[in-house]
Amino acid sequence: MTIGKYKLGTASLTFIAMLIGAALGLVFGEQMAAFKFIGTVWLNCIKMFVCPLVLCIMITAIATQKSMSSLGRVAARILIYYMLTTVAASIIGLIVATVVQPGAGISLHGMDTGNLANMTKEVGGINLSVGTFVLGLFSENVFASLAKGDLMQTMVISIFLGISILMIKNEKKKETILNWFIAAKEMLYCFISIVIKMSPVGVLFLMADTFGTYGFAIFGSMASLIGTFWLGIAAQAIIVYMTCAVVMAHENPVSFFIKSLPVWTFTIATCSSVANIPNSIKIAKEKFGVPDRIASFSIPLGAQINYDGNAILYGVVMVYITQVYSLPPLDIATLVHFVIVASILSSVGGGIPSGGLIKLMMVVDIFGLPLEIIGIIAGFYRFFDMGVTAGNCVGDLVGTVCVSKMEERRAKRLGYKMDDDDIDMGGVDTSEM
Repeated sequence: MTIGKYKLGTASLTFIAMLIGAALGLVFGEQMAAFKFIGTVWLNCIKMFVCPLVLCIMITAIATQKSMSSLGRVAARILIYYMLTTVAASIIGLIVATVVQPGAGISLHGMDTGNLANMTKEVGGINLSVGTFVLGLFSENVFASLAKGDLMQTMVISIFLGISILMIKNEKKKETILNWFIAAKEMLYCFISIVIKMSPVGVLFLMADTFGTYGFAIFGSMASLIGTFWLGIAAQAIIVYMTCAVVMAHENPVSFFIKSLPVWTFTIATCSSVANIPNSIKIAKEKFGVPDRIASFSIPLGAQINYDGNAILYGVVMVYITQVYSLPPLDIATLVHFVIVASILSSVGGGIPSGGLIKLMMVVDIFGLPLEIIGIIAGFYRFFDMGVTAGNCVGDLVGTVCVSKMEERRAKRLGYKMDDDDIDMGGVDTSEM
């Protein structure tokens, strides 16, 4: 779309659509809910091929590594980054909430606490023991895992297949099967690029529904908690992510933020880490020059195990509850215990229905705090989910860029260049994205 001398890309149009959708929701109220299906159809078009897309991009990312040692080095670096930033996020959530005190002077009288008993019953008693978690990673039927959309199992399958292709001795056979997955990936990229160009339409109706349903009521009793949570997201982005960008990637923080803006707008609008996978891969490759073999490995991995936004929410809500119920401040031992629990729990159980709320409830229950507050949060979770998803996905992007730059410096030090063809999008037209 062109206005005067300026050509507006999809990111700009999506941001404008967010504002228009919010305005429509505030003006027409719940009537806009009747049009939510338009946004849902758009989102479903992205989700429908996510598992096959993850399968293809993970397999090609692994199978195109120069060697097993190269794969191991990239994996180790990105996993360490994800672990450290999640711990940092847990700590930041606690600190921000302790300083701001969002629960001071708040009363729960008269507010709808929801039906937590039914929520717990629907989950059916989730067991996040080590054995259960590990067992859930391994599929007993490849096609069943793809059919039910189990991304964790799909990723494990992809890793096994990618390594298997990498180990094939016959170069001709290896090239044949690898080219098939590369071609399939390019086809799916083309489909996704078409759907992404429709982002402004889908986002407009999703935002109209959200603001039409909640209106300005959000700035009442929950405003303090939501504001504190978003302050935590901002602190994580500025203190942790921008520091990593400067120190590890040698990027200008302002420039980095501007380049990553499409990830912020997309995730805030859709609240879907999965739907954002191709979007983040595109940004990493086009804006930061990250090789495909790194971007297509670390971003899907981060979408499943890196939940910095969730960790911040857990910390903020924990402190909020102690303030609302006038409980004693958390002692050092409890704080350390919380950081460990929040860091681990935020990275597992990705297949839990209503996972964000359920895991939040589990954190609160583990520490013996009142659960009623989760029922209140459930009614406003869309506003938390925006920040949770944005924090998670931006963290994935930052880690991917940092690892790529470290690999680039290592290659330069050893006297060879990163493959230029790794940066190619495989013929996908992303000029409008």
